[in-house]
Amino acid sequence: MRVLFTVWPAAAHLYPSVPLAWALQAAGHEVCVASRPALADAVGGVGLSAAALVDEAELPRSVGASNPASEESRRTLERITEAMAVGRDDPVGFHVWRCHRDYAVPAVDDLQPIGADPAAPQPVLDALVAFCRDWRPDLVLWDPTTPVGAVAARVVGAAQARFLWGLDHIGWSMDRFARRKRELGGALKDEDPIVEAVRPMAERYGFELDDELLRGQWTVDPMPAGMRLPTDGRVVPMSWVPYTGSGVLPDWLHASSGRPRVALTLGASMRAFGKDSKPLIADLLEALGAMDVEVVATLNAAQLDGIAHLPGNVRAVDYIPLTQLLPTCSAVIHHGGYGTVCAAAAAGVPQIVAIDGDNVMEGPVSGHYLTGAGAGLLLRHEESSVADIRAMTSRLLADPSFRAGAAALRSDLLGAPGPAEVVPVLERLTAHHRAVD
Repeated sequence: MRVLFTVWPAAAHLYPSVPLAWALQAAGHEVCVASRPALADAVGGVGLSAAALVDEAELPRSVGASNPASEESRRTLERITEAMAVGRDDPVGFHVWRCHRDYAVPAVDDLQPIGADPAAPQPVLDALVAFCRDWRPDLVLWDPTTPVGAVAARVVGAAQARFLWGLDHIGWSMDRFARRKRELGGALKDEDPIVEAVRPMAERYGFELDDELLRGQWTVDPMPAGMRLPTDGRVVPMSWVPYTGSGVLPDWLHASSGRPRVALTLGASMRAFGKDSKPLIADLLEALGAMDVEVVATLNAAQLDGIAHLPGNVRAVDYIPLTQLLPTCSAVIHHGGYGTVCAAAAAGVPQIVAIDGDNVMEGPVSGHYLTGAGAGLLLRHEESSVADIRAMTSRLLADPSFRAGAAALRSDLLGAPGPAEVVPVLERLTAHHRAVD
């Protein structure tokens, strides 16, 4: 069969799908990845075929996951936030909704403007439908921030499902919003932003909006079972096999210094979308520099700008695949991105999630789960001194319970079927859901 992945144009969204795409190809299926032209080289770099849809210059506007929404959109989201009734007494729900509101909704809006005119051209959707009409996929696996995949699949009669790249913020938030709307009745007149994005896509191609277009016919979820959010709909679990890029093994990687090695990384997404992290980086380096550890910091020149000198026990490298680095480490300090969380879980390494404030995407949610699992700690930079950071890192390295918690998280991650085992499930589901010509 032919399988099309639709991916939001960022490596953090592409990489989680790579092991499943390879497994599908190894089973004899054709695979293609559709996204913006900006992602085409990355798709080719992981050995997959790319379909480049619409360039930035062809879009009527580009909001972007890191750019501000319109004033009208902000007011709507403020009203919805109040109606959701998710407060700080619900540490998971509070931050899941914030991540959905501040990242997922703008990301959807970037590719498919919320509240678009169904009669007007919708560049990304129209380009994807045109490609699907030519390529004729049997199955479309779509990133939750690219619901264009669900509509295009229906146009050509393909089966379609969501493929998660992290926790299901969108599904959880849609469920919560629907419950609150039922509870509040006519008092809540705003509509779910995702519904307002998908409805004009459906109407443009003559479809009634339904649950399958919003949630997929099923969802492939690679997150560890203990971290999954409770949502409605059918879920096909899959173990997360980390793919973090490739490269030549450096000669120093497996040489032992006789000291514990600590990885420090803030992820590619923080380089692209994160706020200024230099104060956090400076304090982390100062804290680690005074410890009897070896530090490998995957920080680029921009992140190190203003650092007068690196401590003698710190090796800074612009990039090294985490799948190479983490198995050599005793601990990792990072921003809480799901790709990093799962790469560290697969390596069985205790983790510290270091965040600056609340508006840091998925960091607080990851930190909460890791703390609860006994596999790590959450470091709130605004509440912590350099001495606090040093004490937290020392505790993580010295207390064997964190290593045991990390091992349990690894077992949880590996407990689901691997990508190759999921392929026959996708074949059966595709045969059931695909429209018969």
